[in-house]
Amino acid sequence: MTGAEKDTLIALVEQGPLWDGDVPSKTGRDALLAQGLAVRVVVKGEDGWQAATYAGRDAYREMFPGPDGPAATIKEAKVNRLTRRAINSALRAA
Repeated sequence: MTGAEKDTLIALVEQGPLWDGDVPSKTGRDALLAQGLAVRVVVKGEDGWQAATYAGRDAYREMFPGPDGPAATIKEAKVNRLTRRAINSALRAA
């Protein structure tokens, strides 16, 4: 998965559905749509929104495993992602 796809999937899972102008990458969005990891949706009668599919949710959980393997929930995967980011940031600062 490219960086654009990862950034877009993270945004869709953690903040979605997102209006088209708010997705991090149009290229990433298009790739996720083609892979079935995202879908176009109507929100409150308005076109132009994207959301993660269940397959997208599963891909997100697999991207951010814990020490015992793939994350069981979105919440666990997000904690793993944020923890990994904090550790990497601390290592770069050292």
